[in-house]
Amino acid sequence: MLWPSRRRSGKLLLVSATIVCILITFLNYNVLKELPMNSDPQGGSIAIWQVVVRFRDDSVHLISFLNYSGLNELPMNSDPQRGSIVAEKISKEECQVPHDWLFPFCESKIQYMQQLWGTNAECYVNRHKLKPENLCSALIYLSEVERFCPLLPWRRRNSTSTKEPKLAEMRFELDQAFIDTLNKLNLRWMRDRITRMWPQWVAAAKQFTAEGSLRRKHHVKKIFIFFGTYAYQPMWLDMAFTGAPLGEMVQWSDLIAALYLLGHDVTLSVNSTTYQSYMSPPKSPGCSDVFEPEFDLIYTDYNGLTYMLMHITPNLSPYICRIRILDSFGTDAQFNYGAYEGVIPGDKTMWARADLNLRQIMTMFPHSPDNLFLGFVVGEPIPEDVKPLKKKPIGLVYGKDVQFWQGKREYLDTLHKYLEIHGTFFAMSEAEIKENVPEYVIAHGILSKPDLEKLLQETKVFIGLGFPYEGPAPLEAIAQGCIFLNAKFDPPHNRLNTRFFKVKPTLRNLTSQHPYAEVFIGKPHVFTVDISNLSHVEEAVKEMLRTEVKPYLPREWTPKGMLERVNAFTEYYNFCEHIERWPPLSEMMLLMGAAGKSCVDVCKERELLCEPTFFVDINTTEDLKKFGMKCSAVETKESLLAPSYDVSTHMCTLQKQPVLFTCVAKEPSARRLCPCRDFQTQQVAFCKQCH
Repeated sequence: MLWPSRRRSGKLLLVSATIVCILITFLNYNVLKELPMNSDPQGGSIAIWQVVVRFRDDSVHLISFLNYSGLNELPMNSDPQRGSIVAEKISKEECQVPHDWLFPFCESKIQYMQQLWGTNAECYVNRHKLKPENLCSALIYLSEVERFCPLLPWRRRNSTSTKEPKLAEMRFELDQAFIDTLNKLNLRWMRDRITRMWPQWVAAAKQFTAEGSLRRKHHVKKIFIFFGTYAYQPMWLDMAFTGAPLGEMVQWSDLIAALYLLGHDVTLSVNSTTYQSYMSPPKSPGCSDVFEPEFDLIYTDYNGLTYMLMHITPNLSPYICRIRILDSFGTDAQFNYGAYEGVIPGDKTMWARADLNLRQIMTMFPHSPDNLFLGFVVGEPIPEDVKPLKKKPIGLVYGKDVQFWQGKREYLDTLHKYLEIHGTFFAMSEAEIKENVPEYVIAHGILSKPDLEKLLQETKVFIGLGFPYEGPAPLEAIAQGCIFLNAKFDPPHNRLNTRFFKVKPTLRNLTSQHPYAEVFIGKPHVFTVDISNLSHVEEAVKEMLRTEVKPYLPREWTPKGMLERVNAFTEYYNFCEHIERWPPLSEMMLLMGAAGKSCVDVCKERELLCEPTFFVDINTTEDLKKFGMKCSAVETKESLLAPSYDVSTHMCTLQKQPVLFTCVAKEPSARRLCPCRDFQTQQVAFCKQCH
């Protein structure tokens, strides 16, 4: 009697689900056209952002629960003997729900498949032969068709048939076909940067190769790079030479150069339609196809991921573990996990909700240990015996858009008492320049990189205006022997008090325009000053003029430093299967923090860094007890603090959802168990024995 009713409800759910998915896809498409760029402080309205927040969430989670499919049709009958074993296993129900940190959504997908399979019975049951009431059948489907669960041990293929990965060979020559590809895709600015810096890259690569005995040979990877932001706003590529934001473009250029040098097979796409041909869009809407992923790694951004959710779902699941997101300002755990139910200051945002391991997200600067610090290249290594450059009393303003100069007249007037003020900026009109730029400023327009470096070599002070945040330019200026006047923020800028950060998926508090320069470099190369306090500004500029500094550049910003990181991240990190742990677990130093401290704070007190990859290894009551924690009870739940001990309730908390492991969270009553590691000087991405 139950089955007819169940079929009717399944059909009703299927119709409802189809309507919802169509609506979400339509809304996502229209919303995507309004998405603001990461670098655009004015891009998009709050209303549009709120719409995106709601419907981006729906697209990720409704589509994933209703439509997500991935890999292969069930290959149960390809081997008669194996097929009989499978049938026997299924009939005996010899399966359990696996708990594996690489597959954090396996359990929820099983629950969905067993309860709501009727929403897409044509795909699940008719095409893929799923038996929804049978756990083994559901696990086979969710590990071999969709990739949300680990492969069952008795379903593994013979490992001897696996093709041995090919060793990579370094490329020291720029192939013309590679240059032609950059030209064809209108990546002319990236082409110019790569070709201009190629001698530096080659020198770094040869040194890297000479040190090869220090590490193993790396393997060739097939890598797809999809520039989602430039697919959404292609005019930014045209404007690259006339004032468009270049921070992300710098990073993309250097990533491409490093991967090419390392000998990887790299495919590029900058088109929101043609990229689909590389990624196996589904042949039947709502049902996954039989295919093996074409690429080992996919680099994109959040706009690119949004396109993939629109076009590649339900064939996206095999790619999820292969995706790497370039996100300038970083993503915190509660924004990454789409189903997070806790309170988020300033509410959720349209960005993120990707349900990735946080180490799949790569940043411009090392501001959060939860994400990977990819970085970019500033220039060649600076010899230790370099002499200070002869400088003129010139101050070059860091602000190529005249809107950044707005409201800074008194600040610049104060500096003008001591410095000849120069600017490299663009504007929409002469009136805009007159309104924002003092008449005494010597204007240079937008300069090429060589011309800008020549000007910086004469410049004494590189003048920060408070915006843009965390760009490459201050490091470039410091490398040319300038002193950077860094704007201090009191109170710190964050998503609650600054419009620019309102839509960013992070709760970071920026204490200055350039926190890396403030914390990791500091005086005499960086003076961090409240630029609204003109007496402090005047004192600072007097001290700068008395101070001689040499050009300075930490190793992590050189071509070799970038090459080391890209090689390590490409070779060692694997979020698809348990092959290798990196950093090695032997490098972990376990500490118990005081109440109210984050793991970032706890590790920093010992001059260490929090290493989030180790959280999965210490998520036990036994590890808490090693530090004398006497648990009145143990709760396993979705938590930003786990593993932890509450000093008020004496409750111990363990993590239920691995994507929520984070170094940065803290609460007044929580003592956090923190995995730490040491780090290399001027290469914080590596522990001392890691590379």
